[in-house]
Amino acid sequence: MTGWLRSFLRAIGIFVSLVGLSIGIGFLTLRVLVPSKTIEVPYIAGKEIKEAAIILSKRDLALKIVGQEYSLQVPGGVIISQFPSPGTRVHKSREIEVVVSEGRKVLSAPSLVGKRVREAKVYLSQRGLKFRDLSYVYAELPQEVIIAQDPSPQTNINPQEGISVLVSLGKRNAHFYMPNFVGKKVGEIKDLLEKLPLKIGKIKESPSLKEEEVILSQSPLPGSRIDSETPIDLLVSAFYREKKPSLSQISKWILIPVQIPVGWVKRSVKVVVIDTQGKKILDYGRRNPGEKVWIGAVVVEEGEIRSYLDNALIRVNKVE
Repeated sequence: MTGWLRSFLRAIGIFVSLVGLSIGIGFLTLRVLVPSKTIEVPYIAGKEIKEAAIILSKRDLALKIVGQEYSLQVPGGVIISQFPSPGTRVHKSREIEVVVSEGRKVLSAPSLVGKRVREAKVYLSQRGLKFRDLSYVYAELPQEVIIAQDPSPQTNINPQEGISVLVSLGKRNAHFYMPNFVGKKVGEIKDLLEKLPLKIGKIKESPSLKEEEVILSQSPLPGSRIDSETPIDLLVSAFYREKKPSLSQISKWILIPVQIPVGWVKRSVKVVVIDTQGKKILDYGRRNPGEKVWIGAVVVEEGEIRSYLDNALIRVNKVE
């Protein structure tokens, strides 16, 4: 190749290189000085997926679901949130990320009938559920046992709404008006006790020179409203023959006042005499509030007199 041809080709190569460099610099300058067109992100939160996709496609943007959440306020299939936020400018074909609502969380109501309230409460909490209302009624089932529920088992339920239950108060006791037993012998009231499911409480004896086993007083009083669980206390006469002291023994007659406290209820008065002859119990029955009761007792040689008010010891008098 001749020298002039070689020089000519070298010159052409240099020219082509310079032209390419100029075009590259010009394009870069154009990109810097004149940025590409951006698109403003529209507000799509609160819209259904299909509607949001159409809105974005009209602006050359894309939709991308990045999560799903349960919601009490937002219906299922509706967008809860978006990124980037509305008003942000992005490039063409940018994906807009959204979180979509799955609606309210729905569970199947478990069966609570036959369970006790405390057991059912723990059972529900372990499943993300709770009680809504508790109603009570007398029933044959034991207390605190659930009789019925709403909604019924296997029914779809919103965890936030809870389950209403009907709870047993137990068997309702029959009510009666207290009969008058005073003056009757204990044996005479057996038939009545068998007809009415009455509950006999304490039976105390009171010394008496009259007939034995005669009811002297009762609690509750005749005419009182009671049920089968109300205990009935009876004071019954017991034959008492005072032992005569021998000539060598000295008997002392002691008179003691017992003051009944002022109030609204009657109080029972009882005296126990302990001397060389043994122990004697004197029952003065129930006395009115504010009343002063004079207790007379015979003490042989030496001993003590114990005064009780409603079975509580209030005084001890020594006799020597």
